[in-house]
Amino acid sequence: MNARIQPSLLPLAALLLALLAAPAGTASAQRSGPSIGVGFNSVLSAKQGLGLGFRVRAARAVNSDLSIAVGSGFTGFILGGRDDASYLLDPEFSAIVAIGSDRPDEATYLIGGVGAYLPISHSYEGGPTIHGGMGWVRQLYETRLFYEVDPQLIIGETAISIAIPFRVGVIF
Repeated sequence: MNARIQPSLLPLAALLLALLAAPAGTASAQRSGPSIGVGFNSVLSAKQGLGLGFRVRAARAVNSDLSIAVGSGFTGFILGGRDDASYLLDPEFSAIVAIGSDRPDEATYLIGGVGAYLPISHSYEGGPTIHGGMGWVRQLYETRLFYEVDPQLIIGETAISIAIPFRVGVIF
């Protein structure tokens, strides 16, 4: 498998990084500056089974409804034992759209974007991904708790497959 970044994704990556670095106006529902999320990642893959790992994401508010994010996860499919273990790196560029809530201390959001499914061991096929899902965020005292499901369509050379990540973590 070739793990190079496709040249057509470079302008998108540059745009997203510029948006993360640019100043943005804040709304009452959002904090100023970038947000960093750290959490646990479990991935149910059609080919590799169930994997467990962690995820990090940085997001920047564009306005009160839209944020742009870049993140990556590292997942180990280790339930078959050490000899059959395989590992996955899955970077993503995402747009996050808040769709509101009846309560001021929680919100629902839609997340979608593009990324890559990069197995770093064994001969599993990877490729570019398209992802789209739903998440929920709840205000704690100083941080926010998030949980989301964000299915990925993996576009391989010879076939298309699906992975379904479930994530939970905190946002600083």
